[in-house]
Amino acid sequence: NDQTNTLNVNGLSEFDVAPDVAKIRFRVETQSLTAQDAADRNRGIANSVAQALAGAGVRKDELETADYRVEKVQEWDPEHNKMVDKGYRASNSFVVTSHNLEAVGKLLDVGVQAGANNVESVSFELSKEREKDVKTEALRNAARNAYEKAEALADGTGVRIVKVKSISENNFYIQPFARYDLAMSKAEGAMVSPTPISPGAVKVNAQVSV
Repeated sequence: NDQTNTLNVNGLSEFDVAPDVAKIRFRVETQSLTAQDAADRNRGIANSVAQALAGAGVRKDELETADYRVEKVQEWDPEHNKMVDKGYRASNSFVVTSHNLEAVGKLLDVGVQAGANNVESVSFELSKEREKDVKTEALRNAARNAYEKAEALADGTGVRIVKVKSISENNFYIQPFARYDLAMSKAEGAMVSPTPISPGAVKVNAQVSV
């Protein structure tokens, strides 16, 4: 029996980490009677937003398109009891990545002032380099937690642990801190100033079986 004289435990590691990168998701929406006009208007505004962000220090490799679509707009007409065409809507979502967390508020202002009519989210995350270090730490802590559990179980039942027979990683995930309540607009050309954005902690979780 492969499980004879074995003791099975799960180790868990959970902790918070300060983020080192922020991602802002802007969206530009335009609507017109024709698909081409909606797309042309959208392109003009999106280019203005990109140029403004570049002027604020955002590099080309820090700005990427997340979603782009042109779709027909229809609304229900209760008078005629049917759907009626209202033209076309062009939507362009793009993500700005910044390693300067203190610049998030400024970038929000710049993007909206340049024409972005929606801020879908702001998330604080870990860079690939930082994530690698954090994963190593999390797995080490989870393995240590499993060992402590095994020692306690062995001591309580009067048996002795000889060696580790097997160990495997069950799960590892990182939960960024995200804000989705950042709808921003312009009224008569004046920007509605956003609430200062403070980065929250990133949640880290790792589990192992021993």
